Amino acid sequence: MRSFALVGLLLLPLLFTGCRSLDTQSGRLSQVSLLNALLLGEYDGFVSVQELKTMGDTGIGTFDTLDGEMIMLDTAVYQAKADGTVVPVADSMLVPFAMTTHYSPTIDERKVSSLEGIETLKTYLDEVIGATTNDFNRFYAAKLTGSFTHVRVRSVPAQEKPYQRLSVIAAQQKEYVYENLEGTIVALRCPPYVEGINMSGWHLHFLSSDRSKGGHLLEVDIEEALLGLGDMRTFHLILPDSESFASLDITHDLSRETQAIEGMRK
Repeated sequence: MRSFALVGLLLLPLLFTGCRSLDTQSGRLSQVSLLNALLLGEYDGFVSVQELKTMGDTGIGTFDTLDGEMIMLDTAVYQAKADGTVVPVADSMLVPFAMTTHYSPTIDERKVSSLEGIETLKTYLDEVIGATTNDFNRFYAAKLTGSFTHVRVRSVPAQEKPYQRLSVIAAQQKEYVYENLEGTIVALRCPPYVEGINMSGWHLHFLSSDRSKGGHLLEVDIEEALLGLGDMRTFHLILPDSESFASLDITHDLSRETQAIEGMRK
């Protein structure tokens, strides 16, 4: 595999402000592969879950052959499968795409109550950023743990070669609706300038407290939850080392396709 790190352009002045050191793992987001590569059908895993755990304890992603949705919480990794079940994942499982960080809130935790709708939640998270750091050029990780009156999640089944584009496979997604349950939302936010490497804005996954329900979050109504939010100023990217990736044309603008898939419902 190939990896490199991108550090904020404001590195020099920040070194003298007393801010958290850039060397701390909690200030770094690690990403496996490119989102555009996943969109174009690069579903073969090449980083193990064991390796992923060395990079973070909280995150989201998918698994080899696009087999379900990943939720990483407190270093444990769970697979939300297309049949609606959630299972813990062996360290040997391979990952074609994931984002993870050593989660550490840098913004004061706060309670969130009576919040309806996923877009309302995304707006609220952005408002918290605006009222605190007011820096939308950083990466952010958020966790919301509490009571939810409504949750809709999705997952997709494992794929067989030759792989189709994700926009085609999205039609196979399975959706599940749950009412009145406890759980945690894991959310990661990327700035606009990484479009293609990832997607701009928030990407959210959900896992119930009993670890039996979860997936990519499509809809949510929050009764009451505790929000923690942390910023990251170091970005670590790991690229596939495969012939298929080497020959992949990833120069196309797939932003519309990305947004359509992100919130797609049946």
